[in-house]
Amino acid sequence: MKTLLTFALVFLISFGVKSQEKPTPLYLLFEFMHVEGQHGNDYWDVENFWSGIHKQRVADKSIIGWDLWSLTPSGTEQGSQFLTVTLFSSLENMLKTIQITDIIAYAHKAYPKMTEKELNTMFDKTVKSRDIANQVFLKQVDKTIGDFTMKVGTVGTIDVMKQLDNSYESVESEIFKPWHQEMVSKGKKGNWELLRAIFPAGSEAGVTHITIDMFNDVSQLSSYMESAKGDDMDMKTSLAVIAGIKTRDWKEKKMITLQLMVR
Repeated sequence: MKTLLTFALVFLISFGVKSQEKPTPLYLLFEFMHVEGQHGNDYWDVENFWSGIHKQRVADKSIIGWDLWSLTPSGTEQGSQFLTVTLFSSLENMLKTIQITDIIAYAHKAYPKMTEKELNTMFDKTVKSRDIANQVFLKQVDKTIGDFTMKVGTVGTIDVMKQLDNSYESVESEIFKPWHQEMVSKGKKGNWELLRAIFPAGSEAGVTHITIDMFNDVSQLSSYMESAKGDDMDMKTSLAVIAGIKTRDWKEKKMITLQLMVR
């Protein structure tokens, strides 16, 4: 542990990183959706329908926003094919369970011309078209600084992590973040952020953290992936990175593409 902290200190001194203000708290609900092939068209109808409901939730400030992302690879044996992300301004708002009466009220506001039968058909289609395979409640704990703006078509990668050492978050923020910031400043990626799982928790939980890298498009992502990402690191930095990698188990990486966005 002392060796790891020493490497981190050397890294910070050599790069002259200045302390920055902590980002405004942001809470996120990730819901991984498993959609069978025969329900693909119905699922798109369902999420488009729900996007109208989420617009009403944004309007009354119960949520900040909502996104629908497609996941790649997405084979039948590779888990979920889609990911919805709901953004909240507080932990309390995230943990509140939305009531069915509120959902119905939002639906009537969003679709005033739809009959009760039509609304019930969409709610029924919701249940049949998708399976919420996993839910993860998260808090954003760090991110890079820049002027990147998401839009439909934005691509990114999510890395699912399992913390092995209590220094993991410090390692991400003090060793890896400055390197990500450099990539953002050079225009090689849009941004990077670190999320901490609130629920599920405990030794049996499969994820403790998620890191996200955002890119303007597939061209920027492929260029970034094909570049020699570690060649510009000096020996001290490389040693710090090697030590830092030992603080977590990298479980999985997937590509994400933004399909729908509500703000």
